[in-house]
Amino acid sequence: MANIDRRNVPSSAPGPAVSERSAAGHCLLAHTADCIIEAWGPDRSSCLVQALLGLVESFAEVSDVPATRLVPFAVAPEGPEDTLISLFEDVIYALDVFSVVPVRFHLAETEDGGIAGDMEVVPADEVEVVGPVPKAVSYHELSMAPVEGGWRCRVLIDV
Repeated sequence: MANIDRRNVPSSAPGPAVSERSAAGHCLLAHTADCIIEAWGPDRSSCLVQALLGLVESFAEVSDVPATRLVPFAVAPEGPEDTLISLFEDVIYALDVFSVVPVRFHLAETEDGGIAGDMEVVPADEVEVVGPVPKAVSYHELSMAPVEGGWRCRVLIDV
């Protein structure tokens, strides 16, 4: 997993329990030829946003890149892991088909238990690539669940 920007990667173990933090966050962990993203937040939406930011951070530097357009997206009510997979697949699809990279995400719970929002995107050629582009999301090591003080997820991406 050469070239991944590891500013948020912990030196050894995954981050502390959600209850020990006051804010949402994420970290990237090395995994053979792939990458594991761990994310946490006080609610499901913020945890999902952090996981998506980790996905983008695994391959691109977008912190100072202004968005050029909004792309709306929504996920029907599903189990927590299925929602996470669906959102990651939407981002990977946007990369593959439209050659755009998300720079920010806005998500909210819908009344029926789904997730809706948008991603601010830029053309892929306007970002600095710092690692391999994700190709798929694995069900191996996948988890997303409420924990004391919020939500936590873990997802393995194939690069």
